[in-house]
Amino acid sequence: MFLEIGSYIYIINIIFAAIVLFFERKRPVYTLLWIVILLLTSYVGFIAYLFFGLKFYKKRQVNKFYKRTFLKEIYTHNNYKIRLVEKRKELVNYIIKTVGNKVTYCNTVLFYKDGDKFFKNLMKDIKEAKENINIEFYIFNDDKFGKTFYDELEKKSKEGIKVRIIIDGVGTKKLKRSRRKSLKESGVDLKIFFPSHFPILTFGTLRANYRNHRKLCVIDSLILYTGGFNIGSEYIGDSKFGYWRDTGCRIKGEVSVDADREFYISWNFLHKEPLDFKEIDKNLRKKINEMSSNIRDYDINALQLISSGPNYQTRTIRDSFISMITNAKRSIYIETPYFVPDDLILDCLKIAITSGIEVKIIIPSFGDHLFVYWANQASVIELIEIGAEVYKYEKGFFHSKLIIIDNEIAAIGSANFDYRSFYQNFEINVNVYDVELIGYLRQLFYEDLHESFIINKEDISNRKTSEKFKEAIIKLISPII
Repeated sequence: MFLEIGSYIYIINIIFAAIVLFFERKRPVYTLLWIVILLLTSYVGFIAYLFFGLKFYKKRQVNKFYKRTFLKEIYTHNNYKIRLVEKRKELVNYIIKTVGNKVTYCNTVLFYKDGDKFFKNLMKDIKEAKENINIEFYIFNDDKFGKTFYDELEKKSKEGIKVRIIIDGVGTKKLKRSRRKSLKESGVDLKIFFPSHFPILTFGTLRANYRNHRKLCVIDSLILYTGGFNIGSEYIGDSKFGYWRDTGCRIKGEVSVDADREFYISWNFLHKEPLDFKEIDKNLRKKINEMSSNIRDYDINALQLISSGPNYQTRTIRDSFISMITNAKRSIYIETPYFVPDDLILDCLKIAITSGIEVKIIIPSFGDHLFVYWANQASVIELIEIGAEVYKYEKGFFHSKLIIIDNEIAAIGSANFDYRSFYQNFEINVNVYDVELIGYLRQLFYEDLHESFIINKEDISNRKTSEKFKEAIIKLISPII
């Protein structure tokens, strides 16, 4: 009997291998790795694919995500800070063509490196909201810290402010039924992105491999909070990780309208009934007109919102990083908690290093998830050997996501420097084309360097055989973890 079951399972594996071969054509390494797993692990291979594969199935569910036909030209052109934008016109045009977001100039920006200040200001703006609050977070836990936000959002909803929340079905685990009930009773509209099909196992979803990893809060279509911070106690240092180093920003101005548009497209995807985009378009245009009439109330900072997701034919954030790296002339600075780039980006960095371009990378000194430490270690070794400077942050856990090129362009947001952010997750970043803002981000980068230690070549050469073995295994499976 068991032999017959085993035969059936093996046949199922072969069928899945054939499916992978025909439907997973974009990434040969990813495809071949899944075929090997399916054929060699006869009893668990197809189960693993059900949970972490099935890209073709999920593509059908997200093919409506990011339809950009309802908003027309809503930008002003009487701006003067265009020098750095013109120098990156190829990248700017790529984002316009693939994502639909143009460079905006009417923006006042504040950056944050600590959760306390970031969340203090976010809570203040939430309390002062006049019309609506749109929130999209990968993690929005109802723990000791997150409770204060949920309570305030319920209060604002009872005051007549429209509150909408999107949380990820895998990322947000600590949200009790009692909280969902109280949110509903207070009028807060909550949507779960790809929720679990199993009530007990929060990871039990056939769509677990696609995650809404974005972090954004848009208040009155006017103020945007985004970056690497999620909402939970660990993001203010209240966890086993200790101090939490991240990068976030508050943007008041035009780019907030683009962020709100991104939110509404996500909301439409999760909503049972299609939204009235004509009304949304009308309201967002009204915001832009108000900004144009009161332009003196804002700073002039060139920003461009860029989104990414597995529904796109192109990998927009990944491709933007490639463009930035290949066009670097002097320096490339990278901060990321997960440094597991694909082969193309790794090759681009190698070319930059051997061409004499200064490359500095900061990663955590310990991981917050299984395999993270060894995945980071395996990826940076090749770069260290040819001259890159790689540092490990040791003041606490390092979660900042930042890239700075030649002090002329920078990107911050939710995207990590890894396969998952490049290929699997829905992400959102902000590209910065402003000397003063980039100068401040560069200052933050050097402050982080002072809190880090460098990995030298001697450390690499003296690694134990067991460490090399772990790195090799993780390197092999990194495209699918």
